[in-house]
Amino acid sequence: MAEIEKINNTELTVKVYQNQRVVTFKDIDTVHERPDGTAKRNFNTNKKHFIEGEDFFTICVDEIRTRKIMEISNKAREDVTFFTEQGYLMLVKSFTDNLAWDVQRQLVKNYFRKSQYLYWQETRLEAKNNRLLETDSIKEFVDYAKKQGSQHAERYYCSFTKLANKAAGITFDREKATIQQLNTLILIEHIISETIQYSMEHGKPYKDVYLDCKARIEQFKQVAYLNSIVDISKLKKNKRQLPRYQRTQLPLSSTRRRRYTNNITWCTFIWQL
Repeated sequence: MAEIEKINNTELTVKVYQNQRVVTFKDIDTVHERPDGTAKRNFNTNKKHFIEGEDFFTICVDEIRTRKIMEISNKAREDVTFFTEQGYLMLVKSFTDNLAWDVQRQLVKNYFRKSQYLYWQETRLEAKNNRLLETDSIKEFVDYAKKQGSQHAERYYCSFTKLANKAAGITFDREKATIQQLNTLILIEHIISETIQYSMEHGKPYKDVYLDCKARIEQFKQVAYLNSIVDISKLKKNKRQLPRYQRTQLPLSSTRRRRYTNNITWCTFIWQL
């Protein structure tokens, strides 16, 4: 059964293409309570400002049926135009009545970005659960440090948290972190936990353990090119201009990102370097 979202008291069938939600001309006219053809007319008038593949997609009926993007009549033959969030907002710029402002807010929040928010919540929960495991390791390490004579071992709770946040690019509250930052944080905190356990098992001086964690994280950052992600993200439209090794750092689809997050073997590899 198709997923439904309610926008302006209208049931809107969710349509997804290339891992993002999209809408049709008919969807736009319906939720904005405009006469049929209004959105299409606006698009044809300003088409030169839209970028195909970024603002909109023109998809043949066979692909729509194959990908099951939406239900479509067997008699349909014409291609269908689908708009991304960005394309939709460009298209309705001329809709300035009070209803239009309200509908735009609803559509962006409860339709286009809802799946992203739900995935963010899922990732944040995973990060919290992972943090609990790291905290257990830090707790053991605090006792370990005290036995070796540390007078302020409790400070390591804060020290390791700052280390992980900085490496993941989180400068403020974790509740404001992006999905990519949370995924990176999960990997980094796993590295910290494994390094702490390994160091204690081998009887290393407590002062060296923090330095070992920091070194392991630096190795991870170098292998993953984390220092380059923020800078090159601005160039994603010109992907061909990037060095080959950096092209892989562009934002991943939700499916690939999930696989990346769950691949704890990757962390173990870095830890064993």
